[in-house]
Amino acid sequence: MTTRAVRVARAGARLARGGARGGARGWGARGVPRRKRRARATTTIEDEASASVTSVSEFRVYIEHTDGYGVVFYARYFGFLAQACEAFARAPTTGTGTGTGTGRDGSGFDFARARCVKIENCKYSRAATLGDVVRVRSTATRVEKGEATLRQEIVSADDEETVFLVADVTYGVVDDSDSNVNVASLECPFAASEGATTDVRLFRNERSLGSSCSHVDALRFFERGRTDAIGGPDALSELKETFGVVVVVSRLEARFAERITSSAAASTIPDWTVASSVEMKRRGIQIVFHQSLVTDDGACVGYAAITCTCLDGVSMRPISCPEALVERFAPFTISSP
Repeated sequence: MTTRAVRVARAGARLARGGARGGARGWGARGVPRRKRRARATTTIEDEASASVTSVSEFRVYIEHTDGYGVVFYARYFGFLAQACEAFARAPTTGTGTGTGTGRDGSGFDFARARCVKIENCKYSRAATLGDVVRVRSTATRVEKGEATLRQEIVSADDEETVFLVADVTYGVVDDSDSNVNVASLECPFAASEGATTDVRLFRNERSLGSSCSHVDALRFFERGRTDAIGGPDALSELKETFGVVVVVSRLEARFAERITSSAAASTIPDWTVASSVEMKRRGIQIVFHQSLVTDDGACVGYAAITCTCLDGVSMRPISCPEALVERFAPFTISSP
């Protein structure tokens, strides 16, 4: 094993220990942004004996990535992961890695045009803040011609024991040059009529991929649905100011259509709907939002189970959801299986 590979193995062990110490308690613990650390513009690929190829990318957290609490918005982490996926096979290779500079790895999968279609086993452990430099480690666990799954971790570039997020993300490749490809509707796990609904008017600037939306766009729309389910932005502020409670995303499972788009005529502005149902867990400490994104022609193009944890606004320790919020959720709360 090379010296580089040994360092990689030791870093992996540190990540495992850091993940075990993660959890809701770590949110907000790193409140001082680091401004002196420079993010590297390059991505490298490492190859360990008898291990999958891993790429490492670094990104700086700018104000465009943060939310009203001053931490990275939950959907923005997946923007970093998507960029790391695109860089996966473009990077220069160290050791015997498979970087080709063409956007493809040895299997023929085109990482340069890949789009997220599934997020599994996602756990948020800590919150990155403005000025941080984050490091994304992407390890291919399954690669086929049309689909690839990466185990992706976001850690602090200054201290790899500080783990922000870990997820298994599956990417697929769509031929955008073929305008005849129909939008395949996903099998929606629940009907829109069973939950609170939020209308999303799909102006062009809502669609980051031009004619279609990205998975990050869909996650943004889901956040709007959760905010409306709570009672709107004012109710979210009241939670913190009156009850001393902040609500943070702690886990996420999601599925997206290969094309998150609409069949509406180009002369119209599509009207989509986010449906949100609620499931209370852990004696009211956790709120699981079951959400779906439905187009104007009735196609489900994304759904997710997003677990939020209620935290004390001062200690950042988990606490039960305020009774007033539980009552607010009552019309669209579903029973645990």
